[in-house]
Amino acid sequence: MAEIKSEHYEIDEEYAEGSFRQASDPIISDPFVKARVGTMIFIISEVMLFGGLISSFFIVRNSYLEWPPENLPSYPIVQTLFNTLFLFLSGATIYLFDKKKKDYLYFLTLILGSVFILLQGVEWIRLINYGLTMTSDRYGSIFYLVVGAHALHALVGIIWLAAAYYISKLRYKTNYTPATSSSSLFWKFVVLIWPVIYVSVYII
Repeated sequence: MAEIKSEHYEIDEEYAEGSFRQASDPIISDPFVKARVGTMIFIISEVMLFGGLISSFFIVRNSYLEWPPENLPSYPIVQTLFNTLFLFLSGATIYLFDKKKKDYLYFLTLILGSVFILLQGVEWIRLINYGLTMTSDRYGSIFYLVVGAHALHALVGIIWLAAAYYISKLRYKTNYTPATSSSSLFWKFVVLIWPVIYVSVYII
């Protein structure tokens, strides 16, 4: 009886595998490719998220006759542009890291990305002091929702970069593994989605 059950289980397993993959489909065995594909699927879902957030921003903005509303501060265009330079520099350093595999480029990415988040936080504190909060008006709530979503992704990206580097060095004694490759890809997304948000929220 035990042998019959074992054979039956193997048949079910082959059927389940075949139901998701055709015989002609390639089998991905490269761990770097697997990591990138998984990260890209996640990024696609995040693009849809930000698309919805930006659409909501324009809906809220079009509901106002005056922008910004009376007695509320304008969004800090110039200050945020200065902060953006640090984010763009971090995108350049992570790109160079993928090419040269140098530790200092990875560390520069972490530092520059952290500075961007810190400076954004300073700007938020100033805006709150000027009376722009999540509860003051839809003008404030949609701003913090859209820009805050990016800040959260940037924070997750920094943590992901740091954790991937630590695990890679600790376990594999190298700085370039599927973990750092996928974290690098996600950070590029954080960098590239920001100009879309900046132009949509601060400029248009």
